[in-house]
Amino acid sequence: MKISPFTPLCFEPYVSDGLPSRYVQLWAPTDHILVQVLADSEDGEPDAELVNAVTGDTIDTISWQSWQMNTDKVLYFCDLSGLSVGYYKLVIEETESDVFRVTDDTALLARTSLLQYRFKDNKQRDDVVSVIDGVPHFFDFRVPGGFKDSGIQFGVTNEQFSTQHEDLVELYATDYITKTFTLGNAMGVPVWYGELFNRLLTCSYVYFNGDRYTRNESEVPTMNVLVDGLDSFVFTQALRKHRDVEGATTNLNRIALRRIEQEQFRVLPSGELDDLKLRLVTSE
Repeated sequence: MKISPFTPLCFEPYVSDGLPSRYVQLWAPTDHILVQVLADSEDGEPDAELVNAVTGDTIDTISWQSWQMNTDKVLYFCDLSGLSVGYYKLVIEETESDVFRVTDDTALLARTSLLQYRFKDNKQRDDVVSVIDGVPHFFDFRVPGGFKDSGIQFGVTNEQFSTQHEDLVELYATDYITKTFTLGNAMGVPVWYGELFNRLLTCSYVYFNGDRYTRNESEVPTMNVLVDGLDSFVFTQALRKHRDVEGATTNLNRIALRRIEQEQFRVLPSGELDDLKLRLVTSE
């Protein structure tokens, strides 16, 4: 049995002589915490439960969904969403996650960013599944931090021609923007945030608050130490923003990000639907 390293909860904390970070992982009730466990066919369904981190009481027993990947491997997965405000732990077999907090405090959530990521198929790695039975699944990962205006860099890819009078003629040019994402706040975050951040940027599709970004060339997160002896850090990463062109893949990702089934964006009552059609006709 192996918990996918792309699961956005910490099940293997680092052992260090430094003081542990005081930051507690933050989630919104609307977030979807996708947990994946890859197991051998003969292993059976893993025991798992959601625990109140304050009282230690079991809140719920996890009901897994399963997908037979091949004759030897089975994927067990669950989507934790709609949790009440509070502090939790997830226990899978004998493995316990770090404490995480669910809050509806808009002031706290406003200082976070929602990262969503997946691979284009299941051929990239053998420790994560991005397409389950033909349906793409995104992981959510809410982190403190965001983009600063001071981290924007403008760039251009171009080709020029110089005339005999040394005048430059632009033959071809495309502009782009590179942004620096800051992961962490004044309190910093544990080092596993940087590890997962670097790992998720290997995915085919990565969205920051709904906008798609890609790692700028081969740059990796830069670790900034806040206080010597304190295992709490701030990470920065240069990213290139995508100009998402309308297409089948882009539309499929939008549907998957919003967790919409069967490409049905909204169900309207018949009367409201007729009124919408009338307004569309009269506006043409």
